[in-house]
Amino acid sequence: MRELKQNDKPKAPKKGETSGKDKPLPILMIQPWERVAKPRITQSFSPETTISFPPLGKEDGTEGPMIIEAEMGGHFMHRVYVDGGAFSKVLYEHCFVKLRKEIRDQMVPATTHLIGFSGETIWPLGQIALLVKIGDEVHSTSAWMNFMIIRSPSQHNAIIGRPGIRKIRVVPSTAHGMLKFPVEGGTVTLQSSRVIPMECVMISGPGIQSPAVNQVLEEKINIAIHPEYPEQTVAIGSTLTEKGRKELCSLLKQNLDIFAWKPADMTGVPRNIAEHRLNVREGYSPVRQKKKGQAPERNKVIQEEVEKLVDARIMKEVHYHSWLSNPVMVKKHDGTWRMCVDFKDLNNACPKDCYPLPEIDWKVESLCGYPFKCFLDAYKGYHQIKMAKEDEEKTAFITSQGIFCYSKMPFGLKNAGSTYQRLVDKAFQRQIGRNLEVYVDDLVIKSHTEEEIIF
Repeated sequence: MRELKQNDKPKAPKKGETSGKDKPLPILMIQPWERVAKPRITQSFSPETTISFPPLGKEDGTEGPMIIEAEMGGHFMHRVYVDGGAFSKVLYEHCFVKLRKEIRDQMVPATTHLIGFSGETIWPLGQIALLVKIGDEVHSTSAWMNFMIIRSPSQHNAIIGRPGIRKIRVVPSTAHGMLKFPVEGGTVTLQSSRVIPMECVMISGPGIQSPAVNQVLEEKINIAIHPEYPEQTVAIGSTLTEKGRKELCSLLKQNLDIFAWKPADMTGVPRNIAEHRLNVREGYSPVRQKKKGQAPERNKVIQEEVEKLVDARIMKEVHYHSWLSNPVMVKKHDGTWRMCVDFKDLNNACPKDCYPLPEIDWKVESLCGYPFKCFLDAYKGYHQIKMAKEDEEKTAFITSQGIFCYSKMPFGLKNAGSTYQRLVDKAFQRQIGRNLEVYVDDLVIKSHTEEEIIF
């Protein structure tokens, strides 16, 4: 290569060429064996002492929601729910009224409202600032919290939300049923208490911790009220007094005619009130499933069930059909068989009914605070709603005895639950939330006193 002398001038690039400054830089390829791994940066922490103590009032394992016992305003309170997703701190009225008068007098009007579990607006009765302390006498943490006092049935006395958790510097874990918070010399691990007092208002005075409360398991007494059907019994709780049991049995025996003791006793719901329609999408070709064989035991049960439902006018025999399904036998917990029908092909051709089902969590919460409850399960409730005339033959299914279809709504059809929920909402609209809760075919009558539940 010729050396560049001092008098030499760099030549101008020719047309179409680029200068050295503008030339692209070469790309250097690095082979795998030439790669140099960067050293990993590790960080070590000095170990801290962990101070653990069992849950207050319970000595063994934990599960369920994060429920603790805390000292609030000088009172020792059970059933305080730590909810990392809630924004507010709540104190329920049934607990607030048990506080000392000088504490209750500190309540001031509330300037905001809350949103309940089902989206309803709740206006607090007021708000109060309380000093909240969790832990024991040796290891504890505390902070002032502003609670909203609300009137609502609940199985808890108070709820500590996200702002309260930050104030006391607590890290909760619902999955592990424990929370941790720092103290001088270590970290405290507090386990969630599973003790469920029979009354949520159990609180004690300053400096006095309530003893552990053993949960009472209620026994049930089965009583037959119809002489012709001794196998069909009514379960009555043992917490009801002897007088209350006698009055309840007398009331039921006086009204035997309103109960359905066999499928033929069900008259059904008039069509102008409720009727189930399939609304099969236009263009769907009918599907005829091939007959599936059944074991002799199951085939006998199918025959008995079909005869019983035909006598009750819930089914009828059909000769000309477009859709055809197969029965499916499901074993119940008591060892007997339940006959269902495989409607998957028919269900795929039907649009979804978006009628909302109730929030089951809110239904359970609404029963808290009512010591007397009457649980009712609708007897073959779905079979009380008639099928639309034009949709009856679409429910046809094949058996060894022939082909049958439902004239009343069967279990397993798409939107059957929505149709039934729409019916019970319409039928019990004046009672729901006041003295009755309904979820599809399960009804619960709630009462504060024994007299109300009977009369």
